[in-house]
Amino acid sequence: MPSTATSRHWPTPWQTPPGRRAAGEAEHDAPVLTRRRFLTAAGATGLLLGLGCASGPRTPTAPAARSIPDPVDWRITRWGADPLTRGAYSYLPTGTSARFRRDLARPVDDRVFIAGEATDEDFPASVHGAYQSGLRAAGQVLEAHQGGTVLVIGAGAAGLGAAGRLQENGVGVTVLEARDRIGGRAWTIDLGGAPVDLGGSWLHSVATNPLADLAVDLGITIVPTDYDNSILHDTDGSRLPWSRLDHLYEAVEEAVLGNGSTRSMGSELAPIRAGLSGDEQRWFDYVVVSEVEHWYPAHVDDLALATAYEGAMPRGGDSVPATGYAPIIADLAEGLDIRLGTRVREVGRSATGVVLQTDQGEHAADAVVVTLPLGVLQADDVAFAPALPHSHLAAIQKLGMGNMEKVVLRFAEPFWDTDVDLISYVPAERGRFAEWYNAVPWTGEPILVGFNAGRTARDLLAWSDDGILEAALGTLDLMYG
Repeated sequence: MPSTATSRHWPTPWQTPPGRRAAGEAEHDAPVLTRRRFLTAAGATGLLLGLGCASGPRTPTAPAARSIPDPVDWRITRWGADPLTRGAYSYLPTGTSARFRRDLARPVDDRVFIAGEATDEDFPASVHGAYQSGLRAAGQVLEAHQGGTVLVIGAGAAGLGAAGRLQENGVGVTVLEARDRIGGRAWTIDLGGAPVDLGGSWLHSVATNPLADLAVDLGITIVPTDYDNSILHDTDGSRLPWSRLDHLYEAVEEAVLGNGSTRSMGSELAPIRAGLSGDEQRWFDYVVVSEVEHWYPAHVDDLALATAYEGAMPRGGDSVPATGYAPIIADLAEGLDIRLGTRVREVGRSATGVVLQTDQGEHAADAVVVTLPLGVLQADDVAFAPALPHSHLAAIQKLGMGNMEKVVLRFAEPFWDTDVDLISYVPAERGRFAEWYNAVPWTGEPILVGFNAGRTARDLLAWSDDGILEAALGTLDLMYG
């Protein structure tokens, strides 16, 4: 795969603005430890999705005095408030391990088969982990049933993967999707003529990712992300040399990767932070937020140390499909019977089959593949009759559903460093808009994508769109105004 993953060079009419660099600092001086070096050291694969049900655009109201321009278009995601997701993706809370993912993936009476990224042990919290879980569930169905009919709940990557594999093997399949679109948490929109993913954005571990292979087969250019190609701004907006944080990266790595227990990461990190000065505490918080909480979408106090040890070793780096995920999802859906706008309310099972109650009536089959997001399962929005086994219920309640939200901003022209992949910021408010991705290499358009995760993302759900937009623009103004 690395040989087929090509970088796209985008011709651009813009001059790259000079970055703010400390005297004597290399142009793109990167930290000794980066997200990939740090978190892949233990084979960690809690892979960034970055999600949202979106709002916007409107003209920003009553903007603060800023030097940077207003965006010409924008979207704010709110996956945490979406009743069809209730969060972004899963993580291992304190006191848990990957065993709960295995428990959730076990068939129930050979009638109910559960898939989704939360059930995948190799690449949880990723689009291709969801897809692989669908293939796994389809294999379980085929082992238990010869032919027959199967219902699949959800037309995201997991549901489409399961349905496609079953149909290939002669099973009659109907996919029931509550939304008026396919893709689930992989959702590509058009932002001023540029495809932008509000849900899953990256093809992770491209050397072992079947969706990366599919993208190449479809003729899609995939653009590698170089996390070392990054710059860092301090709280006041001035450039901060990465070398000032090297010892903090090393301290976090030693604490987080010191063991794979179910204890809280925060319990290991708190004593380190307490021994630092004021400036170093802010920098330490940035390292923790960007390297841990933007990876696993929860506060370190809520994360088990085992989180950093779960999953397969990623290979081949990460890339972004220049088209967004839309054509990949469309290809997975081709030829399938998908019923949009069909929300399942109850899953009934018996010795002879399953019966699903939906907003559009009743559906019966020999078995069902359930790909509902973990947050929906946790909220009991869909009833199971009889109830799921205790082991499944325990897994649903023990696993965590995290928060990750995006702010996508399109400008008339760029004012930021367009020759970097990642723009980092040490915020005054812990975690708020600490990472910005330059989307010019993916889209050829002047687009920035800001991220918030964990408790920060959860708290911002209570803000108005205008409030979030102003906070985002205020952060950019500190760096580039």
